[in-house]
Amino acid sequence: MSRRLLGEFIGTFALVFFGCGAIIWLQGLGLAGSIAINSAFGLTVLLMVVVWMRISGAHFNPAVTVGLAASKKFPWKEAPVYIAVQVLGAVAASGLHVLLLKERGLPVSFGSTTTSLAPWQAIFIEIGLTFILMSVILIAATRGKTRLAVAVPIGLAVGLCGMFGGPLTGCSMNPARSFGPALWSGPAALGQFWIYICGPVLGALLAASVFLFVESRAPQVQTVEG
Repeated sequence: MSRRLLGEFIGTFALVFFGCGAIIWLQGLGLAGSIAINSAFGLTVLLMVVVWMRISGAHFNPAVTVGLAASKKFPWKEAPVYIAVQVLGAVAASGLHVLLLKERGLPVSFGSTTTSLAPWQAIFIEIGLTFILMSVILIAATRGKTRLAVAVPIGLAVGLCGMFGGPLTGCSMNPARSFGPALWSGPAALGQFWIYICGPVLGALLAASVFLFVESRAPQVQTVEG
């Protein structure tokens, strides 16, 4: 278990450190900045999944942990400690951003996710984005034959969802990723944090429900050749 928890800590730390670090330095640069930011998130996830998938399962996200447990791919009893370590990894990564950048007087929010949309709109978007990500994770993890076959679709999903959802909600899809920067950036981000719990968790549970429904009926599907 210690090795698995170390993997979850490092993977979540890397996701927030590199992804949110890209936001700190590149936000406001238009399309090029958006592509670079979402590439940072997607490539970091891809790399961490390749490295840690065989050890911890490479969740790096409380919503993913909940979704996998709801899909019967992960034991519920282990979910709380996984989530706790993921949150610690995110907080540590944002804390390092504070140490590196705050003294330089930069007006940064450390990559926190906030939105100007109505809460119900933001939650709906986060549900949809997380549903797509969780669906890709479940199918890739179930069907993928190699680590790259699992990691590449997941990394692409993170990047593509970010291109759409980033300007709207920050495209969290991950309560830990939102909590780390929010804790350090102040009341505005913390006041909206509940959105980034409800949306991702509901989206992951919806994806798990659809996955179980499809899997339960998969043997009955007839192919064209059949």
